[in-house]
Amino acid sequence: MMDVAKLIRDSNARITMIKYQEEILPEDVKFGSSSCWLVEEEEPFVSEGPEKIIFVDSRRRRFTSIEVEGYVLLLTQIVTGAVLLENHRCKPLFSPDEPPTVKLVLGVPDVIAKRWNVLNGEQVSIGRLSCDVAVGLTAKDATDSYMQEIERRTVERFLQEALVVKDGAINFTTPTFQIERGPLGLVKNIHMPYVDAEKFRTFGLMKKGQRSRCFATQLAEGEELLKVMSYLKLSDTPGLRGLVRIEAVVQKDCFAGSKRHIFELFGRLCGTLVRVSDDSGLIPRTPEDTLPVVFLEKYLDRYFYSETYVRCAFIEAVKETKNFSTEIS
Repeated sequence: MMDVAKLIRDSNARITMIKYQEEILPEDVKFGSSSCWLVEEEEPFVSEGPEKIIFVDSRRRRFTSIEVEGYVLLLTQIVTGAVLLENHRCKPLFSPDEPPTVKLVLGVPDVIAKRWNVLNGEQVSIGRLSCDVAVGLTAKDATDSYMQEIERRTVERFLQEALVVKDGAINFTTPTFQIERGPLGLVKNIHMPYVDAEKFRTFGLMKKGQRSRCFATQLAEGEELLKVMSYLKLSDTPGLRGLVRIEAVVQKDCFAGSKRHIFELFGRLCGTLVRVSDDSGLIPRTPEDTLPVVFLEKYLDRYFYSETYVRCAFIEAVKETKNFSTEIS
């Protein structure tokens, strides 16, 4: 019998221990034909970072899946907030008196939404639970889009105060890049590399603190927007460990006049990210999760509802349903 442990070790695989069954699992990287082009001609650089950075992130917890005629609905809590990194210290930009955005969301496939006559953004109740409805092709798509919209609003709220970095991809079209403010995306789970497999492999071979030259792609066909990107390595270990992507969305007709500012801001942010990353392996999901993001996620977790309360309230509301099963993981 083959023991693949050595193959795993030799491939420098990035390993994530699954603590909760409802956690989002990594997906295969979707390589396709390269749809991007190089826009930074000079050698990329990493320099001293901005004095103030605001990090925005969300946490979510899936409480229950509900299967209706072959379609799955998801009951999910989403918590979104921000922290300020300044003078090597972090502080949350929320408190019990002014809490982060906390929403209980019912993700509904559009087929069921039409059948039930519920609308995207509508408030509904499940017994004692009050939920916002999110409608999409699937329940996962619906809750993903709902969370992205909350993050977009949070980014917009802080954009005039400091450089704003959103944990995850920049998929919204507004606000677009502003000099010294961003917003910039920090992508740590890379499913769409925008380059071919061989080029992506060379990014994994960079040394800690190195970043790639910037390249760009059209955000969506027919739109006058570009997504500008650069890869950064936060670990000397070859492979995916410590590989993240910085990105920004910019108007096509503004790019020529702002590209120097984008390259400089990318380089300065990368300098900060290297400084606030941990490559010891002692903290889960680092170094891709930088320390300000770890700090933010810990604080956001305090605003999760009691799993026991939500699940008991849900069971109480639907217990008369014949097909109800208490085997909810």
